[in-house]
Amino acid sequence: MPNIKSAKKRVSVTATKKLQNQMVRSQMLTAVKKFNAAISENNLELAKELMPLASSKIDAAAKKNVIHKNAANRKKSQIARTLSQLEKGVVVVKVDAKTLKQAEQKAAAAKKAEEAAAIKAQRNEAKKAKEAAKAPQPAKKKATKAETKVEAPKKTTKKAKAETVVEEVATGDEIK
Repeated sequence: MPNIKSAKKRVSVTATKKLQNQMVRSQMLTAVKKFNAAISENNLELAKELMPLASSKIDAAAKKNVIHKNAANRKKSQIARTLSQLEKGVVVVKVDAKTLKQAEQKAAAAKKAEEAAAIKAQRNEAKKAKEAAKAPQPAKKKATKAETKVEAPKKTTKKAKAETVVEEVATGDEIK
């Protein structure tokens, strides 16, 4: 932290200049991204409209020393070359590194989510199979009190006993 008055002022001035430079750089990069998006969509008319805008933003950044003049010329040459290739019918796919990386990350996240879902499904199936193996076989229907009540044998008279004995003898072997 500066103690001297001029050093404090320098800190505030540099902070202000940094914000101004960020604004100019952001405008330049946004214009270039819009141009590249038009190129990747094969939209020739939109690309032709956006090229002068992108070039002027690049020139403005170079004039304000946000980027070097040679870097500005290289960027303008690149966008002019891609527009020329699009006009000639060459397939141009212009994607910035950030967008490409985000697409790769989304694909990786989707793949990871699918794998996690598959693992979860396998675990659930194994768990169900294990529970089915542990579960006892369905028990027989439990008898109610009325069904479990043992019926007492009926009292039989001497005459009824004699008849049952005769029936047993008659159904059995013949008497010799």
